[in-house]
Amino acid sequence: MGDPGEARPGTDEIVLSAPDGRQVCHALGHARLGVLAEVVVTFGELGARWQRDALWEDCWGRSYAMCGECWDTTRQVAQHARPGLVITETGHPAPR
Repeated sequence: MGDPGEARPGTDEIVLSAPDGRQVCHALGHARLGVLAEVVVTFGELGARWQRDALWEDCWGRSYAMCGECWDTTRQVAQHARPGLVITETGHPAPR
């Protein structure tokens, strides 16, 4: 069982947490430039598996360190595709 403080996103939910230390953004170009992550994004199930309106199935249950620019783009796409999206912020770093 995971840490009791560890937030697990539900359906149509994204959980944001603080990055650990000096994590760089997951985007390859940003990582090469050393752009620091501002947030760690953990994706819940954004739709029903194998359905046309499902979003980023390979990301479900995974966490990604993102800079502000990448997070803003991700948020805009997710909110447009999943109108019922819930974004939850925690004060804890994401689990590794």
